[in-house]
Amino acid sequence: MRERTAVVFDLDDTLYRERRFALGGYAAVAHHVARRTGIPAATLYRFLASRFRRHGREGLLQALCAAFALPARDIPSLVDVLRAHRPRLTLPRRSRDVLVALRAHGHRLGIVTNGLPEIQARKVAALGIEALVDTVVYAQHHAPDGKPAPVCFAVARERLDVEAAHTVFVGDHPVKDIDGATAAGLHAIWLPGARLVPAPAVACAYATALAEVPALVAHLLEAQHVAAC
Repeated sequence: MRERTAVVFDLDDTLYRERRFALGGYAAVAHHVARRTGIPAATLYRFLASRFRRHGREGLLQALCAAFALPARDIPSLVDVLRAHRPRLTLPRRSRDVLVALRAHGHRLGIVTNGLPEIQARKVAALGIEALVDTVVYAQHHAPDGKPAPVCFAVARERLDVEAAHTVFVGDHPVKDIDGATAAGLHAIWLPGARLVPAPAVACAYATALAEVPALVAHLLEAQHVAAC
């Protein structure tokens, strides 16, 4: 009888571009500040989006307050707006196609995602991804910092009822995803996206695009099957 197999994915910057979620949050902040100050929301959003693209999240809300003479004491409430906003996200067609193709080949599917569970759950709901996978693991429910703690990957594997040797993990982060999955005994496929870092030495395979994943999964699991014979 054929062994049960599984493919487990990271969420942010693996199955969709996380910056879309971030920009939605900055739009919510812009509207919140506009209602309180009268500054046009479009002006505030342009500032936030531009600085985010150039410098990332670090110090972004502080920069907003400095640029528009807002009191620094407002920053915690702006963080709350970011965390509470309802995202409007669409799962890319290529991601949907890959999940459907893997399921058609008989693999069980899962997601292990870092981040505040309540925020990640809103992303999952907005993407409509639960209907396409068998389980979603919110890593910080199982370890204080989530991945790369091996228990996060073990929970997914146990829910899927698949042995580690027959499970492939796909993610973009070299430490949280690839090192973590490898330490948990899973095969790991690195999908770096825009990450300009050296390939993790422990990665079993490297994908330049998500569409390559089904063929890489087939190769890794077939090699595992042959080795076991």
